Amino acid sequence: MQKYIGQQLKTARHNKKLTQEQVAEAVGLSAKHYGCIERGEVSTTAVLVRLQQVLEFEVSIIIKI
Repeated sequence: MQKYIGQQLKTARHNKKLTQEQVAEAVGLSAKHYGCIERGEVSTTAVLVRLQQVLEFEVSIIIKI
């Protein structure tokens, strides 16, 4: 599930034409941590709401509710 969410976040970021660094800064993460999220190496639970605001997506689309 984490890899799927990471891929969806990467797609949303590309659609907004943002770099990992820009998204990371906007949500208060290091670029390294955000990169780990996109690769599915760490959970997004703690930052999903902030990512939703920056990348403008519906959480239900990302996690297939």
